[in-house]
Amino acid sequence: MRKILSGIYKTYLSPDLEFRVRLFNVLALGGVFVSFVMAVLGVASGSVSNMALNLLLAVLSSGLLAFSRWTGRYQLCYTITIVVIFICLFPLLFFDSGGYHSGMPTAFVFAVAFTFFMLEGKKAIVFAALEIAVYTTICIIAYLFPETVNSFEAELEILIDIIVATGILSAALGACMFLHFRLYNEQQRKLDEHNTMLTQINRSKTEYLANASHEMRTPLTVISVNVQRVEAILEDMGDTLQEPEAAELLADAQSEIMRMSRMVGGMLTLASISEGASMCKTDLSTLFRSTADTQQLILAKRRNILETEISDGLVVFGSADLLSQAALNLIQNAHTHTEDDVIRLSAVRDGGIIAVTVSDNGSGIPPELLPHVFERGVTGKDSGTGFGLFLCKIVVESHSGEMWIESKPGVGTAVHFTLPTYEGQYGGATE
Repeated sequence: MRKILSGIYKTYLSPDLEFRVRLFNVLALGGVFVSFVMAVLGVASGSVSNMALNLLLAVLSSGLLAFSRWTGRYQLCYTITIVVIFICLFPLLFFDSGGYHSGMPTAFVFAVAFTFFMLEGKKAIVFAALEIAVYTTICIIAYLFPETVNSFEAELEILIDIIVATGILSAALGACMFLHFRLYNEQQRKLDEHNTMLTQINRSKTEYLANASHEMRTPLTVISVNVQRVEAILEDMGDTLQEPEAAELLADAQSEIMRMSRMVGGMLTLASISEGASMCKTDLSTLFRSTADTQQLILAKRRNILETEISDGLVVFGSADLLSQAALNLIQNAHTHTEDDVIRLSAVRDGGIIAVTVSDNGSGIPPELLPHVFERGVTGKDSGTGFGLFLCKIVVESHSGEMWIESKPGVGTAVHFTLPTYEGQYGGATE
């Protein structure tokens, strides 16, 4: 007997089987057992029709169990079970087995629950609603026309039928719930393991980006300084220089070095966001003014002037490093596309938000490129990295802000973003 039960378990209830398959097998095995028991009770009570219906139910359950096992067409078997057994045979058994003075109402509850276990979405709702409508209707018919019901002759028979049906169907439903929650716990455990693994991988990636970026900054700085020194030496040599193209080549080299330096800065920004940058109460007014001051000499190389309109007392909850980097990127972008003109940085409070704008009167952005400027790698100039605006948007959104851009070719560009003001809801000291 133990070998037989072990064989049944491995064949029909193995954990390797899909969840709904195991539930269906539980129902089918339970259906065979329940139907057989009820058929025996039908013989004992002398009800030939009840015995026949229960034997038919046992045969049908066995057949569906074998068919599903051989063909793997479980969805078809689910549908046949619901239509033939729950919607057609259950009402016949209801009228032949005492109506609502029997254990059949328990079977109705199980049928509806099983339908939701087996099917999904609208299909489950439609079939469950149909079952409820059929079961409600036959109960009303049994009440209005009691002669349609083959009632039990003795109270003891009613009690036995209710106890048997309730006990067996509750056990079957309990088995379904047990399998369901065990599978859920297994999946949750695997999900936790995968999340832990992904967290470790992400941390390793972030550490690699940060380390690589820091290592790259030093040689880039050295190369940039040496190129600038060579440029200065060439300027001092003047007309004695025999290779006039050298200055142009050095200028191109310096441009590429700065481009790579901006890419390294972008990598550090991404790494900082991935790690969860330290955030605290930050004086945005002081931060933006300091950032603007550091750019005045750089902008002077293209004869640009940076005008600022920064209100006092602008305070946010955020990362000073990331917000400074965002403002820096926007100013440098404007500088790249503007020459001998004015670039403006404004930051003002508007209710519960701080509105920031960096605008220029430069070359502008082509209309076909404008919808994609915040995408990674998108750039309108060969010297661009395609990371500036992408990183700025990530920084702003990580501070619960919004960012958008307005631009017309030949007229200029204005990049706007908003940040929520600090209202003391987070705590922390001013940075």
